[in-house]
Amino acid sequence: MNLLRLSIQQTLGQIGMQTQNASTDMRSPRGQLSIEQQPAQMDFHSEPGELRIDSSAAWAALGSGPHMEWMNSIYSQAPGIALQGIARIVENGNRMAQIHNPRNAFAELAQNAFSNESSVQYVGPASNMNVKIQYEAKPAVTNIEARKADIQYTPMKPEIRYNPGRVNIYMRQMNSIDIQVTTYDWYK
Repeated sequence: MNLLRLSIQQTLGQIGMQTQNASTDMRSPRGQLSIEQQPAQMDFHSEPGELRIDSSAAWAALGSGPHMEWMNSIYSQAPGIALQGIARIVENGNRMAQIHNPRNAFAELAQNAFSNESSVQYVGPASNMNVKIQYEAKPAVTNIEARKADIQYTPMKPEIRYNPGRVNIYMRQMNSIDIQVTTYDWYK
């Protein structure tokens, strides 16, 4: 017996997609910067310092100072010299009173009587401290007048380029239905 056979085959459709992303190109050129500044106005002024040198003590120590001071220094020594003279006379008298001394005190005293030994100090002690130096510095007067800087900046616009993306949609495989009727032999 011959029967009919129905066969249906279906093929599904497939969609394909291709994409390309969008991109952005940006470039920002540098702006133009201009800076100008005048130099500051500066004024400096300083009075000369004062130097004082006092060498009067050095001249007095050399015996070449003012006459009145020299005479006063000698006069101020007089009481001490008088006391030393009295002490020397007492000492010489005591030596002469010692008759039992084998040394001849009278001969020694006569010999020393004509020595030119003087206890008067006509000059002072020599020292580097006799010269006094004093320096007085004067302060410096400073006047500075600052100037402002002239700054000018010109910005540049950024350059922006946009590349749009793309989407391509296509049929990768078409859908289809295949229907066939064939004879079918049951006994075969």
